[in-house]
Amino acid sequence: MKVAVELQPDQQAIRWDDHVGVYETVFEPLTNAFARRALDLLDLHAGDRLIDVGAGSGGTALLAAARGANVLAVDASRKMVARIRERANKLSAGRIDAEVMDGTALALPDASFDAAISVFGVILFPDAEKGMREIARVLKPGGRVAIVTWTETERYELASRLQAAIAQVRGPQPPPKSPPAQLRFREEPAFRSLIARAGLVVQEIVRLEERWRLPSARWLADRIAFAPGLSAVFDAIGAERQAVIEAFVSALERDQGRGEVELVAVAHVGVGVKQNA
Repeated sequence: MKVAVELQPDQQAIRWDDHVGVYETVFEPLTNAFARRALDLLDLHAGDRLIDVGAGSGGTALLAAARGANVLAVDASRKMVARIRERANKLSAGRIDAEVMDGTALALPDASFDAAISVFGVILFPDAEKGMREIARVLKPGGRVAIVTWTETERYELASRLQAAIAQVRGPQPPPKSPPAQLRFREEPAFRSLIARAGLVVQEIVRLEERWRLPSARWLADRIAFAPGLSAVFDAIGAERQAVIEAFVSALERDQGRGEVELVAVAHVGVGVKQNA
């Protein structure tokens, strides 16, 4: 009998419905920075059909459409998809379609896309391998995919500073029973294997380091629960939430002042190619 695995908050699509606006405002500037570099590696041509899997609020899709790609953005969160459609219509970005879709069971024909991308999307799936196989299935022979995943997580400065603030208020915390799902592929061998097991040839793994610019420490603290996982962290903190926030802000302001702040984040982008039949 198969044992059901409890999904983490960030793996539950319906929870993302409550974070669309704040995610777009706070986190999308960072994901866009990684997406631009991933799109560079895809070497898209005008008119190419691109699928964006786990498209979130649509930042990557908009960037790809601006480069001339015809984009299908898919996400399991209905409100995220509604936001993509709203942004595409507002910008008259007729090159973007958006659909609510399970990334592990894409309702799409085989070999129908020239390229694919997933920025911190497929790595969150409960069955990431199945998601990768679906991406490979819908790619045309010779098609390329760029997958962005976290690496060097000790240098993800938002998390390290938040952990330090929690420890300052509550004392040292035990490690979580299971690490965040999006960190499963932080080591290069595991990431390479994820891509290769989908039947794709791993062309390259590129390390990306970005500096995430934010208006101020206080501005970030006021919007820090921009994802379900972060929201769950603060729910667990309970009555000490404000003390943790103040510790977080004080440390960041001490180091960088009360104006614009920069936080480091490091990711890998893996490029895979579907072999010709």
